[in-house]
Amino acid sequence: MKKILIAFAIASTVMLTSTYSAAAPSVMSPQYWKTQALNDLIPFWEKTKDVEYGGFYTNVNEDGTIGEPGNKYTRMISRATFGFCAAYLLSGEDKYLDFAGYGFDYMLQFCWDAESGGWHTTVDEAGDTDDGDKNLFDETYGNLGPVLLYFTTGDAKALECVQKTHEMMQTKAWDKEYGGYYASVGNNWETVTTNKSFNAELDTCTAYLLYYYLATKDKALLADIMAVGDIITAHMVDPKTGFVGESFTRTWEPTESRLWAGHNLKTGWVLARMYCLTGEKKYLETAEKIAGSQIKYMWDEKYGGWFFRFQSDDPADRDDDKDWWTQEEGNNLMVTLCHATGAKKYMEKFKQGAQFWDNYLIDKKYGECYNAVSRKGAPLRRKKADMYKSAYHSMEQALLNYLYLSLYVDKKEAQLYFRLSSDKAGQKHYVNLLEDPAVVIKSVELDGKPFADFNAGEGYLTLPEGKAMKFRVTYGIAE
Repeated sequence: MKKILIAFAIASTVMLTSTYSAAAPSVMSPQYWKTQALNDLIPFWEKTKDVEYGGFYTNVNEDGTIGEPGNKYTRMISRATFGFCAAYLLSGEDKYLDFAGYGFDYMLQFCWDAESGGWHTTVDEAGDTDDGDKNLFDETYGNLGPVLLYFTTGDAKALECVQKTHEMMQTKAWDKEYGGYYASVGNNWETVTTNKSFNAELDTCTAYLLYYYLATKDKALLADIMAVGDIITAHMVDPKTGFVGESFTRTWEPTESRLWAGHNLKTGWVLARMYCLTGEKKYLETAEKIAGSQIKYMWDEKYGGWFFRFQSDDPADRDDDKDWWTQEEGNNLMVTLCHATGAKKYMEKFKQGAQFWDNYLIDKKYGECYNAVSRKGAPLRRKKADMYKSAYHSMEQALLNYLYLSLYVDKKEAQLYFRLSSDKAGQKHYVNLLEDPAVVIKSVELDGKPFADFNAGEGYLTLPEGKAMKFRVTYGIAE
């Protein structure tokens, strides 16, 4: 009888492993994510370049063919630009910066509001812009591609656009009485509503503000990040349930009960990153509260992966489909919380979520990932690009998981590439993409030769004079 029980226990363990961990060594390898970015993801987006009118196509089918033409969205050109910058950071292949520069040139020519500052929402094929209200969602994601382009290349014009947009958001869209950004402003940044939205607050941080601070180490930007973090913890997270709201009045009364799991998970991830930056425990405590409620209600214990939407007053009333960006937010939150707290339960969820992503979201025939799959993983929405989906989420997840697993989990080195120019010697350029100060520069190469002029702890290079200088930076954990 004892032998039978032992055999049953072994069989049960094998079954559990095959359900969730069959490819765990693969998804837990930093190289898995780097290879996915360069082999399975970014080649798809190379085909979306619009050689006739500029920028990248918004409407792209499952197999990479172009759908019906229509307006281009600034935020989607920006997201594609981000994806190509991420590919260069991982590979050092110049062609990716050619694509990224192509996207930003289009943004600068057609999407940038040269008169009032900030970004237009849409551009038609003739190059005419939508001069209506500016939604803060579009302003924040307009900054996404340019801020990573600056981080990767030091492009001064890209930084100027980010600086100007952020300045306008701080002076024209921030509610000085009740805090937080208004959901939208007029075309000339005049006040048109005092309502608040999730996108106006959280996406400011995740789309560009965290990257903006890491690329400049401007202390005023850290104060801006913390101001948003304080709004989140004080007004946007229900203290009883840990659920994150979507829409609010000016005085932060919630106005929507149908909530997004992805936005909840994203909020936890942002707060965990804020904790790594500041050491403020309230950010980590709130992140864990959010994670606990999402694991309880929106994690699929049977098949793995994160559900899509739910009702705040009845979490069992949910949408069972699983879209691509929610999986990214959940995976990123889990690995970051494991690093911040040491709790292995989060890493187990990361493993399971990453395996669900690999098994069902990645399109192994045509590349990239599906828009959404069913609870069991069958493709539901196959379109690869639309007014919300581009190269951003999948490439960000691949880039950051390469760094997270290398540095936070394996405690081993990681490398990124930069192509930088400097008109005069002595210019600083920050090159650390992660928030934890324990991540330091270990070594640097310039055009294949050792380069010693860097500050390991502060995370910056001191540049010589030169054009298109190729740096390879190796990172590690401080001893």
